Amino acid sequence: MITDKINQTILPKNQLQLFGYIEYFKYFIQLSEQESIPNTILITGQKGIGKSTFAYHIINYLLSKGEDNPYDINTNRINNTNLSYKLVTKSIHPNFYILDSNLVQENIKIQQVRNLIKFLNKTVYSKNLKIIMIDNAEHLNLNASNALLKAIEEPNNNTIFFIIQNSASKISKTLKSRCNEFKIFFSHNKKKDIFKNMLNYYEIETYSDFFEDNLYFDTPGNTLKYYFLFKEKNIDPNKHLLEAILFLIEKYQIEKTPEILSFLSYFIENFYLNLSKSKKNHLSKLFFDQSNILEQIQAIKKYNLNDKNVFLYIKNKLINETR
Repeated sequence: MITDKINQTILPKNQLQLFGYIEYFKYFIQLSEQESIPNTILITGQKGIGKSTFAYHIINYLLSKGEDNPYDINTNRINNTNLSYKLVTKSIHPNFYILDSNLVQENIKIQQVRNLIKFLNKTVYSKNLKIIMIDNAEHLNLNASNALLKAIEEPNNNTIFFIIQNSASKISKTLKSRCNEFKIFFSHNKKKDIFKNMLNYYEIETYSDFFEDNLYFDTPGNTLKYYFLFKEKNIDPNKHLLEAILFLIEKYQIEKTPEILSFLSYFIENFYLNLSKSKKNHLSKLFFDQSNILEQIQAIKKYNLNDKNVFLYIKNKLINETR
């Protein structure tokens, strides 16, 4: 885990307020009222754009109907006192099943899908509705993907699958063809509005323009994670980009999470972008060095390689580049 603060405010299942998805949400309410929600829904978009949070809000809206303090459609807010919210966040709701990769092992394996199928075969004790959420579906391995196909091809009328996919990665074409896809996209200005609303909601004051500028390339969710990462060390990436990178390397060597490797790659790209502006006569070399470093980071992520020597090389290379 990166920090307790991130766990409290960033994890999708814990986010009570929905930002930026108002029109998308209204559409799903309309489908629900018409009893025409598809059995298998694929939500795709940039990682960190809020897809899982959006899905959790739809799920709470569906499950909390008829409960005390149900979902508030006027404010797009989950009431944390409703029973379904409490049960879902504790992973004990009898009508809900979550299938996801974890921070250490990215692949979603076939045994996880087999456990899901067991859930599908169980009797529901409250409400004739089963909801399955498959997060990070791009991490389904081949066997898991094939097993999942069998589960979704003939769903019961009262079973709904929410499948969440990072659009930068691929999933099985056959699996995708069985889904009703909803593509999520926000303009830069929309992302800025969402980010500012999140800062206001969580009463956070940023100390660097970097975080808002970052939204040209990234998402509000990821940007808020960067904020917490660097705030705990009082690092301003605008002023000390190399220091930020070295901190991420140190953080990864302790926590070993693929997410930090993704952050690291992004900041290294920015590091070389800045260098290229001041060293225009060395663009070919800089491009080669950047590509080499990013390939090595990708190899660590893909093959779970020993990273000690790789990161020692990267740190020395980056420090020398600034001389």
